[in-house]
Amino acid sequence: MKTGTRKYTSLLPRMAITNIRKNASTYLPYMFVSTFAMFTFFVFDLLLKNDVMRNLPKGAYTLVLISIGFVLLQIIMVPFLYYTNSFLIKRRKRELGLYSILGLEKKHIGIMMFWESLALYGIILAAAILLGLVFSRLVFLLLLNLAKLPVNVEFTISPRAISDTALFYAFITGLNLLVNLIQVGKSNPLELMSDSRKGEKEPRFILPWSILGLLAAACGYYLALKAQLESKVFMDFFLAVFLVVIGTYLLFTSGSIAALRFLKRQKKFYYRSENFVTVSGMLYRMKKSAASLSNICIFSTMVIITAVCTVVVYLDMDNIVSSNFRREFEISFFGSDIMDEDALTQKTAGLAEQHQIQIQDELAYTYVKIRPIKEGNVFRLRGEGNNSHDNTSSIQLMTLATYNQMEGTEARLAPDEVLLYSTGPDFSFDTVRFLDAEYRIKEELSACKVDKKTPNNLLSIDYFIVFADEEQMSRVSALFLMDSTQSASYFYGFQPVGAEGDKDVFSRELEQYASGQPGFAQYRDYREQMSDEESMYGGLLFIGIFFGAIFLICLLIIMYYKQLTEGFEDQKNFEVMQKVGMSDGEIRRTIRKQISMVFGLPLIGAICHTAVGMRMVYMLLGSIGFFEMSLLIACTAGGCLVFAALYSVSYKRTSMAYYRIVRHMN
Repeated sequence: MKTGTRKYTSLLPRMAITNIRKNASTYLPYMFVSTFAMFTFFVFDLLLKNDVMRNLPKGAYTLVLISIGFVLLQIIMVPFLYYTNSFLIKRRKRELGLYSILGLEKKHIGIMMFWESLALYGIILAAAILLGLVFSRLVFLLLLNLAKLPVNVEFTISPRAISDTALFYAFITGLNLLVNLIQVGKSNPLELMSDSRKGEKEPRFILPWSILGLLAAACGYYLALKAQLESKVFMDFFLAVFLVVIGTYLLFTSGSIAALRFLKRQKKFYYRSENFVTVSGMLYRMKKSAASLSNICIFSTMVIITAVCTVVVYLDMDNIVSSNFRREFEISFFGSDIMDEDALTQKTAGLAEQHQIQIQDELAYTYVKIRPIKEGNVFRLRGEGNNSHDNTSSIQLMTLATYNQMEGTEARLAPDEVLLYSTGPDFSFDTVRFLDAEYRIKEELSACKVDKKTPNNLLSIDYFIVFADEEQMSRVSALFLMDSTQSASYFYGFQPVGAEGDKDVFSRELEQYASGQPGFAQYRDYREQMSDEESMYGGLLFIGIFFGAIFLICLLIIMYYKQLTEGFEDQKNFEVMQKVGMSDGEIRRTIRKQISMVFGLPLIGAICHTAVGMRMVYMLLGSIGFFEMSLLIACTAGGCLVFAALYSVSYKRTSMAYYRIVRHMN
């Protein structure tokens, strides 16, 4: 007995290695995707545990984003590697059942599976760590470049990151091994032999589930199409994603079968030779492939949207950053005793000439700011007991003389008329009321130098209202308990163009001068904040690139395994169709048509999801200052076309594995 045990002890590890080698076409994709996943985990962990990132200027923003991405990465990896393992064990069940029939006990099969898992763990972990050590510096430089951080820093390797990666993958490997052992332990040899050919179970209550899936997808689409850039847009986004994912799964698993059954009941359509075989074959394939196809559809959508968002943020980075700041340099004064405005502009011009700085996009105006509650076309005092949540960020009141000087126009107004400009959606009323004082809106301005108009932005709306004269502005100010003389503000801002060193000296001298003048309130040099935002958005780009690659790898591996599954299934289907009198050419054309339709449906679904979802994506991007709809549409159209081409190439490449299997048909 001991001799037999020793033989098994030495034999089972060799069998494990032999199994991996002989089933290379099945194991290699799993090894590849696991290596890539652990490589990504290792690199993210290296970045987080590198002290350099904590000491870099503005590195904190990037670290926060990478930390969030690292958590999301782990959430994605566990179910996906479990999912790929399910394909692996399904293909192995017939072989394991044969071992059991030949006399190998289940405990010995379990030991062999343990050695297989251990061998795969060692190979994959070693490959991931090696790739991480080789390419981590390159990835680090990519991050620094995108985040516009200093690149002349030393990157160190943290042993803790290596141990974290080893422990995390040990958890995933242990989880997969435990599930595999339970499946094999609960099955007898005949069940193992047949399980490898079982498809995914057909759901019960197909019609109710189909209707529920249609309603879930429709509700998700409705939320996406009606999304507005307001405080609850993020909650709506996650709800819409959840509904669309549920709807996609139900429509693929139940809706597709319900549709094919409907076609099957149409006797005039169904009982034609070309339709009979196609509908019957598609019904069989969708029953066993629907869940996997829904995953392909969802991952395809994630790839497209991630890629499009990454590209548009990269292309519009400068505009996104600048949209959050009216001017790079801004000076504010407040009160009745404000300095001479001409003296400030002259001093600024003199300092600029002295330090070789050009002044561009200069803006200066006097105004009174109030913060009321907006109800329709009425602005009321805060705390009046109303229940409106439609709060404006602010209203700036100015005289017509100030407006004409600022814009270089010669507009005219009657005492009861105003000009109105909204930085968000149009005001869209003919009159505006301030408590009981009503004014007719002579013109709602579509553009104004004071700020950029973003019609979709409901998060923060500023209104600029121009009155005929000082008397009318004082009247409205008084209604809101403000003295227009005592509460007047003066804004002066501009864009400096020149060398950074010259800007630094110029900024210091200008601030020193302005701070000593009457009524000085604030001096703002936004270069540091703009640099911080560039760092933050660069971190977003880095995460977008990595997650786009992860989603694409997930998609490719699912497609590959589905091609393998279809290939093994069609080995027997081919033989059955031959027996009912179909020629080889007809069979091959039919199977090719069915496979193309099976893999075409997820692509169509992904493009539909993307087209509808881009409305909500536009709103989400608006929260960081992106409002270039034409650029988003162009990138979305281009992204869908590029992805469709990539998807087609991937389908053809992965279908080579399918045809290699089918060629062995009898």
